[in-house]
Amino acid sequence: SSSVTLTEAVLEPEEFQVNLQLCTKDFLNTWDAIQMGYSAWNPNGLPTSFSDYLIAHVASKVAAQNETNIWQGATGNPGEYDGFETIAAAPASGVITVAGAVLTSANILAQMQLVIDAIPNTLYGKEDLKLYISPKAAKLYVQVLGGFVATIGANGVDNKGTMWYNNGSLSMGGVPIFVARGMSDDTMFAAESSNLFFGTGLMNDWNEVRTLDMSSLDGSQNVRVIMRFTAGCTIGIPGDVVYYA
Repeated sequence: SSSVTLTEAVLEPEEFQVNLQLCTKDFLNTWDAIQMGYSAWNPNGLPTSFSDYLIAHVASKVAAQNETNIWQGATGNPGEYDGFETIAAAPASGVITVAGAVLTSANILAQMQLVIDAIPNTLYGKEDLKLYISPKAAKLYVQVLGGFVATIGANGVDNKGTMWYNNGSLSMGGVPIFVARGMSDDTMFAAESSNLFFGTGLMNDWNEVRTLDMSSLDGSQNVRVIMRFTAGCTIGIPGDVVYYA
C-alpha cells in the first residue's frame, strides 16, 4: 500500500588516449645501452627488454592517474572524468554531507567520528560498508593511536607506542577503513563498495599498450606509445553515501 520512487543513475564512460613519442637515443646513453647495442642503425628493431619496460612504465603511470581521477577528477580538466568527490560536491547530489576541517593529529579522531555518526542506521553493519580516507588522514590516525598525544595518552594501542602499526587493517567504530590513494587530503567517504561504480568498455583496454618503432618507417630513432580506453564513475544511491569535505 506504500509508494516507491525510482530514479536513474547514468554512467557514461568517456574516451581517453595516451600518445607518446620517445627517442631511443635518450636510452642509448643510459640503462639500455648494452641491450640496444652501439650500431648507428640498430637493424634489429626495438629490443624486447626496452619495449617491455616502456609498456609497464606507461601502464603504471596511467593507473596512478586513474586512481586520482576516480576520486578527484573533473571532466572539465584534460585527461580527467568526474570522480566521486566531484559528483558528491555537485548541487543536489543527494549525498549526506558533513562539513569538514583541515585534518590534524588533534582533531582526526573527532572528525572521523563525525563521519561514523552520519552513517544511516540502516547502512551501519553492512558487509561492504567502508570508511574511505586519504593517505594523510590514515597517517594521522595511525600516529594518534600510537600514543604520545593528548587524545590517546602514553603508549597508545597495546602499549606499543609508535611500533603498534605494521601496515595491517584499520577500522573506526566497527567500520573497516580503506585508504584511497587518489583521495584529497582532507576528504572522507563512508559508503558501501557496491554503491561506488567505475565503468569502462573493456577491462582489457587498460592492459593494452602498443609500441610502434618508427625507424623502419621514417628513419628516425623515435618510438611511439599508444593506449586507448574509456572510463567514468557514478554513485548508485546517493542517500547511502556520507561525504566529508
